Amino acid sequence: MIIDFHAHLDRDPITKEYKVDELLKDMEDNHIDKRVISTFYGSSISAANDKIVELVKQYPDRLIGCAVINPKLDDAVEEAKRVAEIPQIRMIEFNSLEHGYRPEKFAYNIDPILKICDEHNLIVKVFTGQGFYTMPEQWVFYSHRFPNVTFVIEHLGGSDYSYGTVDLCKEEENSNLMLETSYETEVPSLRRAFRELPADLFLYGSNYPSNFTKLSILKYNSLDLSDELKEKMFSENAKKLLNI
Repeated sequence: MIIDFHAHLDRDPITKEYKVDELLKDMEDNHIDKRVISTFYGSSISAANDKIVELVKQYPDRLIGCAVINPKLDDAVEEAKRVAEIPQIRMIEFNSLEHGYRPEKFAYNIDPILKICDEHNLIVKVFTGQGFYTMPEQWVFYSHRFPNVTFVIEHLGGSDYSYGTVDLCKEEENSNLMLETSYETEVPSLRRAFRELPADLFLYGSNYPSNFTKLSILKYNSLDLSDELKEKMFSENAKKLLNI
């Protein structure tokens, strides 16, 4: 079984049609059983999140909903409250690169959003790895304040911060961090992460459609990982986190 913990719903920029068939075909072609999806495309953040809810209702056995929240917006907390009440939404995603903010500057919105996540048992995914807006430490600032919320560090800290991310995850006070594996392709960094961190921390992600799903799977088959580690990363850790 493979659960893809990080993928996006794409949209044609001209027709505005969402590429649902392409997403599902990619899952079929690469033997992805379930996929966490979010999208940045729509007339508003709420409209984009509603599209995700619609698709999860349509494909409840294949898709898992993730809502995007932009803490720069005036209605960010209200949107978090709204999606938290929707059963098809299991987590929220912050992307400080896409929306252009330094996470530590928006505590006035991020703190109440994380309180909502805590109250509704929502997972929090955070984009990391490309520049000073996307440092894992900026989110550890929040994970310490909300120890009951699971924070999933996307892209394993990325090419910029992967080594430091491994060190962060070794610290006892960071036990509510997990690592999603897409985008990171530096072999020494990957080997160090898998060698030094518990297998329970890893969640497979493809970063579809920005990356090829097939390659995102093959890169781990080339690292001579144990069957136990691969089973946990590809499915068991996600199943446990999502209670499925």
